[in-house]
Amino acid sequence: PESTTTTVPPTTSSLPQGTIPEGGGSSDSEVAGSAAAGSGSGPGSAVGSVYVDSASGTVGGTGSYDLHHPQLDGLAIGHPVNEALRRPTEAVRAEFVAALSERTGEEGGASGGAEAGPGDSLRGGGTVYLLDDRLVSVVYEMRIDWAGAADVDERVDSVLVDLATGAELGLRDLFVPESPWLETIGFFVRRDLDVRLGEGVLWPDGRGLDPEASNFAVFGVTATDLVVRFPMHAVAPGVAGTPEAVVPWASLAGLVDPRGPAGHLAS
Repeated sequence: PESTTTTVPPTTSSLPQGTIPEGGGSSDSEVAGSAAAGSGSGPGSAVGSVYVDSASGTVGGTGSYDLHHPQLDGLAIGHPVNEALRRPTEAVRAEFVAALSERTGEEGGASGGAEAGPGDSLRGGGTVYLLDDRLVSVVYEMRIDWAGAADVDERVDSVLVDLATGAELGLRDLFVPESPWLETIGFFVRRDLDVRLGEGVLWPDGRGLDPEASNFAVFGVTATDLVVRFPMHAVAPGVAGTPEAVVPWASLAGLVDPRGPAGHLAS
């Protein structure tokens, strides 16, 4: 089915405000040019705050989506940092459109902004957990309601960007190499999940909580905590949704790399 997209003008939101670090780098126009060339350079000298960009539309006249993601004002829309912040919503939208196309078997569909009937829908977006002079952390929650399905398809994703370099970071990038950071996070995450979900809700075999980086790939950071999110069915039955576990930085003392991108949070 053909999708019709309406981009809503960016608006200032209630998301936490912050600044992009100032430096002696390129001008904003130079940053935009290097981003378009795929150089992956970090933020330039622009200073800005968070704003929300939204996109909504219909797919084949029966499906609809309404998504939002944060962007950093002062950086070009094509800058690698803003591209990274859009990627989770753009990826799930592409998956949604492809799934509808496969289900209907149609090569065309309604266009011109036709109103969607009561059918499949995709909703959600990103929430900024932290924006300071070093990091921007965003966690995404999205929900797909398939017409006629008994269960809702809930999704979680995350992006953490080092504003000093423009690089995306994984959880291991925050910790001292060869330290038992995975085992320690796993211990505190399991303990917090038991409190939040109740005893006996987690899978009895402990699946999804083994000390493997892939089990903790969706996460956000705040000034006080590491927040880990899990996909549906990863650590508990679907009725638990996409569980959240919070681990205070104080519990990870000595494990966070003091010279790394999160060193200032754990100090």
